[in-house]
Amino acid sequence: MKIMKKNYFLTILSLLFCIAIQAQVIYSGNGNTGFGDVFGSTGSIQINDNGTTLTFKLNKGAGSLNDDMVIYIDSKTGGFSDTSTFNDTADDLRKAISGYDGFNRSTVNFPAGFTADYAIGIDVANSNFGGLWTLVSSGSHTFIESVNISPNNNTSSTNYTFDINFTEIGITATDNFKFVVTYLNSSSAYRSDEAIGEGLSSGNQGAATVTFTGDKSYPNTWTGTTDTDWATATNWTEGTPSTTDNVYIPAVTNHPTAAAAVTINKGIIKSGATLRASGAFTGTITYERNLAVVDKWYLVSSPVSGETIEDLISNHTFATGTDSNIGIAPYVNDGTAWSYQTAASTGALNAGQGYSVRLATAGNISFTGTMPVADVGIAITTNTNGFNLVGNPYPSFIAVNNNADATNNILKVNDTDNDYLTESTIWLWNQATTSYDLINQTGNTHIAPGQGFFVSSNGSHTFSITEAMQSHQGTDTFQRTVNTRPEINLMMTDGSSTRDTDIFYIDGKTTGFDNGYDSSIFGGVSHSFAVYTEAVANSNGKRLGIQSLPNSDLESMVIPVGVIADAVEITFSAEAINLPEGIKVFLEDRTTNTFTRLDEANSEYTVTLSAAANGIGRFYLHTTQSVLSIDTNAVLDNVSVYKTDNSTLRIVGLQQGNASIKLFNILGKQVMNSSFKTNGVQNISLPQLATGIYIVQLTTETGKLNKKIVLE
Repeated sequence: MKIMKKNYFLTILSLLFCIAIQAQVIYSGNGNTGFGDVFGSTGSIQINDNGTTLTFKLNKGAGSLNDDMVIYIDSKTGGFSDTSTFNDTADDLRKAISGYDGFNRSTVNFPAGFTADYAIGIDVANSNFGGLWTLVSSGSHTFIESVNISPNNNTSSTNYTFDINFTEIGITATDNFKFVVTYLNSSSAYRSDEAIGEGLSSGNQGAATVTFTGDKSYPNTWTGTTDTDWATATNWTEGTPSTTDNVYIPAVTNHPTAAAAVTINKGIIKSGATLRASGAFTGTITYERNLAVVDKWYLVSSPVSGETIEDLISNHTFATGTDSNIGIAPYVNDGTAWSYQTAASTGALNAGQGYSVRLATAGNISFTGTMPVADVGIAITTNTNGFNLVGNPYPSFIAVNNNADATNNILKVNDTDNDYLTESTIWLWNQATTSYDLINQTGNTHIAPGQGFFVSSNGSHTFSITEAMQSHQGTDTFQRTVNTRPEINLMMTDGSSTRDTDIFYIDGKTTGFDNGYDSSIFGGVSHSFAVYTEAVANSNGKRLGIQSLPNSDLESMVIPVGVIADAVEITFSAEAINLPEGIKVFLEDRTTNTFTRLDEANSEYTVTLSAAANGIGRFYLHTTQSVLSIDTNAVLDNVSVYKTDNSTLRIVGLQQGNASIKLFNILGKQVMNSSFKTNGVQNISLPQLATGIYIVQLTTETGKLNKKIVLE
């Protein structure tokens, strides 16, 4: 019996405690007591919501609620900056909302930037009613619904409650609204000086114009007026949030950082906004990310902890596909690629895991959980192709490369310091171009909250994203700096799709593969249309979307250009920036034996492919001061000979025709002799040879070329 009594006591105590800390934002009056202090001095209004319904609680002051209370609401664009044209006098509450009794008028001027859309009117003394109206400039305000005022027909209750739905004022639970409250006698349009909102001076206003200079916001809204400190009261519309506050964080110039422990009821972070927390952060967080284009896939990750797939499905309408598939899928690197979910799918959204999503209509995707305040480790594997879809696990930006943060960035921590990746590259899906953008150490990049991206693993590792990588940035994922380096952007289009590849000229880089400065095009899916380059020397077959070359002797480097395309008409163009004076950019087509200059305004090269293309050998990019033409010696100078492995020799850049190759060891003994017909690229199988230095002698219809190789 004692145990049962104890349990009952604890249960009751728990319920009482829950009631005591019910979430709310409290709005005090302006300190005036004109009609006896109904809410101006010792009274207040509390607002709470359950995700659907907004509940208002009037904590009455010393005076009796004998007159009419009006709450003007600004929740959407448009609306009214004052009440001067309102003339609805059909009943007491409509008169109170209009501030006009048919003869007398007390106009309300709203604060700068405040345009009223709706009004709540409360009268428990005469009408015994409370309602919500859409405001109309002239004529009858549009009645929406009763607000369920309770108690009714009682002017001396300690408090009163009433409610509306978010949808009734044109918003959702992830939006905010502004409001002001005024109090008047509707039968004479005589207005009290009591208000919630700034600007009304002491002394009853009567039938005079009143001007608000400040409004209130629900939830408590971050402005960042002073700085980025969460604890600074002037950064919030209603002061530093209390432990029971609901808060709203929009995209503004200064984004909040919480240096000390924080407790709130719940918070909403709008798309483009960010939040950082250095310590414990208690309360539910909802983060929105805008997916602005319909019928497009996006790569996302959850920027909060504890979100589930079933909640995402319940709260959003995803696009539908074949069978019962819907538009949400993790990536599996075993060769099957996308694992499409169904409406019945369940499971956690793991911290740092990426997902591909596609909504049925353009709009926001939201993630609800708790604030992540610890480092995150994500298991990555090689499996079949090595590509792993990960993502930003924080509601703040994370640094990708050294220019973004010299010490704490994704590529340094996971590749430079720990060698977990096949190359220092991340791949970001660009829904606008329906292709993958490459990010390496050549840029200055931060990944936005909720953004998924690919990395390529060289084994089974724990990929790290740390708290120290976080920062506040602008609203774009890519924070680009003004480049002074020479660079070429080569573009290719078939009339419906456009692809591009970058060549950067950077001091200290080589003509081979420079990890962190050269990046392969994404290899986790097949390509039907792409342009890329291969390394000027010793490419090993990597298809580069970014190639960094030495910033010197540009005329000696001829860049193989790879094409993947069906037998269609394709057009090349280029943008050259900061190249040395006099350097021109030419595209060579070794099938048509032509050179076309591409760096001039509106210059391009169009050709119809007679067969599907998939590789290098036909097109080459030249940077030179001279006007180019087919030249026998130049052709041989531009041929590359290198080994892709110890059993294969690759020859790139040959003109079409007959050729032969001989291989000699260091003593001059011939160890191989082979003849072949050239077509741009030729792979030669090597015999089993001892480790050492060998001389390759290549003979073509235009001359001979000797190259040295090392077999290991």
